[in-house]
Amino acid sequence: MASESTTAEGSNIAANSGPNNVPMFSQVPWPVRPREGINYDFVATLYLIGSTLALSFYLLETKILAPLLVENDPVVDAVTSNENDSTTSTDDNGEGGNAWKEFANGMQGMYFIFVPFVPCLLWSLVVRYFWMKETKKISLLDKKDN
Repeated sequence: MASESTTAEGSNIAANSGPNNVPMFSQVPWPVRPREGINYDFVATLYLIGSTLALSFYLLETKILAPLLVENDPVVDAVTSNENDSTTSTDDNGEGGNAWKEFANGMQGMYFIFVPFVPCLLWSLVVRYFWMKETKKISLLDKKDN
């Protein structure tokens, strides 16, 4: 019985591989079906880098630049300009604090550019799983032949 199951399993592996032991992904659903000749380790790594950039820009905006963005609120600026005398100024040239406020305004929402990498990373990890599973079957079949 055990020899019959291993023989059936071996023929199943052989049925899923094409000529010259090229993986055939016919059992995998089409949205996550790996394509031949693509290294999904590389694809997942690039999506991981993009997702890390999205997270980094989000944390930069919410944790570090948030005080500068709150100070730049037009309602707050209007109230403070009415309360302060126009002749008194805390900055000598007025450019020191404004440069950081301009930087904070320029960085606001920057993470939205990289947010699409997050679902793509999840998709590539699923495709990579099927790719690794099939290539492992082929390498085991090659070892049996040798």
